[in-house]
Amino acid sequence: MSDDMPMLDCRSAMQQLWDYVDGELTAERMQAVERHLDACANCHPHAEFAERFLAALHQTREDRSCPQDVRAKVMASLRDAGMKVT
Repeated sequence: MSDDMPMLDCRSAMQQLWDYVDGELTAERMQAVERHLDACANCHPHAEFAERFLAALHQTREDRSCPQDVRAKVMASLRDAGMKVT
């Protein structure tokens, strides 16, 4: 991203925050959001929260797994409801 590109406003940065934290934006958009977060004292704490929240979710996911019989019942219920699941 070039330095002459205007910086994102807070609203635009926050609309893209979760995609940014997940790394799902284009390289240019990632840089634009990062540049905004580095410069904005109001938005930076939101990004820190999002990153910590996702880290906690991932940690919980690793610590707890669903028993296979429960998973099988849930998947069967979803299929019975007409959803395509694997």
